[in-house]
Amino acid sequence: MNVWTGLLGAAGFYWGLPYLVWQRWGLGVVQRGLGSARAELGLTFDDGPDPGTTPRVLDALAEAGVRATFFVLAERAEAHPGLVARLLDEGHELALHGWRHRHGWLRTPGEAYADVVRGVRTLERLTGRRPRFFRPPHGAWTWAQMAAVRRLGLTPVQWTLEAHDWHPGHDAGAVVHRVAEGALPGDIVVMHDAGPGGRTAAEALPELLTQLRARGFQPRPLEALRGLRRGGLRDLPRQAWAATVDRFFDRLYRVEELNYGAHSVFRVAKGPFPGPALELADGGRIEAGAPAAELHLHSERMARAGEAGSLTAFRFFKKSVPDLARALRERPHLSDVEVFWGVSLFHEVLGPVGFRSLELPPARRRFLGAYMHFLHRLYGGTPLKRVWPTLVYIDRATLLERYG
Repeated sequence: MNVWTGLLGAAGFYWGLPYLVWQRWGLGVVQRGLGSARAELGLTFDDGPDPGTTPRVLDALAEAGVRATFFVLAERAEAHPGLVARLLDEGHELALHGWRHRHGWLRTPGEAYADVVRGVRTLERLTGRRPRFFRPPHGAWTWAQMAAVRRLGLTPVQWTLEAHDWHPGHDAGAVVHRVAEGALPGDIVVMHDAGPGGRTAAEALPELLTQLRARGFQPRPLEALRGLRRGGLRDLPRQAWAATVDRFFDRLYRVEELNYGAHSVFRVAKGPFPGPALELADGGRIEAGAPAAELHLHSERMARAGEAGSLTAFRFFKKSVPDLARALRERPHLSDVEVFWGVSLFHEVLGPVGFRSLELPPARRRFLGAYMHFLHRLYGGTPLKRVWPTLVYIDRATLLERYG
């Protein structure tokens, strides 16, 4: 029993703890950049170079005028130096994925350590420079790999959005939808330029890059992504809340995203308006029971916008209001909505873009105020002094008149 307990404990320490700390929680590992008004994305590719697919990926990037970071396997780079030269000549960034593509858990500590060292030495010999970033195969870390990373001065990297181009159930269309719909400003996207994933990525890239730019995103290599950020302990409560409470709430109330652009911060949940009656600018009224949609904020987008300053957050709000008019036009189940309403701490920001406001009863204001201030701090916002929640709303006629 003691032997088995010791073995399980050792396995948990060597494999389980790195899995939680670096792969799942991202502590000390770069996962994203700054969620600024520029809506930058880190575009990365793993597993190459592959003479069968990497040139097609490079062609698609060149056609779109986009640069990216390629996490290469040094063994393949040594076998295909011409592709490495092309990567660099076309302005892409070279990073290390290891010497050989093998899951870190299937290596001894010595093998895992040596793989990183050999990979760095090979790329230095091929290019004359040391790579800055390292990401292990499958994103699976071990203590030995991290020790090598620290000794060599590399920056460990994970991702926030996986394209799933390697998955047999995902064709090019599914990859485009997954990335375009799921991307947030500052995300690091991982795709592949080798094997089955490389074929799917090459097919998906032209449409994907077109859609990302149409939504306001700016794909770029990690070296050009502003505000590269390592995960910390303070991120864990937010991650846990989003994965549990937020997800449960969204399913319970059928909250849907309005992901029309990089700066979209509104989400909606259709349902009858609960009251009280609302006065409109033209003298009309919205009565309780009228077809309505309750507004919710995309907390993670707002948190990232807030990292870049309050002015950036205001710009996100301003650019998101037309999304509501678009939803009325394009989503049949919302076509009869008479008013969009919500309870918000940001009524002063929403006023100039067409919203009206109504004070809440004192008891409800205090209760919702405490909850909203908690969420605001949980998602990284600075304390808001003497700011109380207010019911905000914009009626259908006003919305369509201003944003059509």
